[in-house]
Amino acid sequence: MATDYVVTNAHVIAGANADGIRVTSSDGQTWDAIPVVFDPSLDVALLRVDGLDRPALRFTTADPSRGAIGASLGYPGGGALKIVPAAVTGRYPATGLDIYGQDRVRREILELRADIERGDSGGPLILQDGTVGGVVFAESRTNESVGYALSPTAVAVAVAPGVGRTSPVGTGTCLH
Repeated sequence: MATDYVVTNAHVIAGANADGIRVTSSDGQTWDAIPVVFDPSLDVALLRVDGLDRPALRFTTADPSRGAIGASLGYPGGGALKIVPAAVTGRYPATGLDIYGQDRVRREILELRADIERGDSGGPLILQDGTVGGVVFAESRTNESVGYALSPTAVAVAVAPGVGRTSPVGTGTCLH
């Protein structure tokens, strides 16, 4: 991914005003961000963050397979950064609904053995080699040690057209 861009889930910024989105680092530094990609079907968004000046993370070039290990990074409950061990337990196409619960969509997802919590959405699954192996989007409703991430290759394809954009796109309606 290019510098000055942040990938997150579309449901994280749904309904936000383009001039009201802020990105905060784990050390408390804050920047204004504008959405340049908003995809409610895949549940992914790309934010342009001028002056971010942080090292860019790279997406892995192939979806991780069962047994791949790494760590999930997130901010459960809007609190401090939490890093939890994660392992890929499965990779499959999943049929569900878009972020608004209206249209049926098909996504490539990863099932993770990880303690994913509310607020971890949009965080990366970092693999052992330091690449992004997925974008966390949900925790299991029935098993607290299971979470889900979007395929890194699908996310990379979806956000690539936004790199270089400077004009904001709409963020749909608020989910809450």
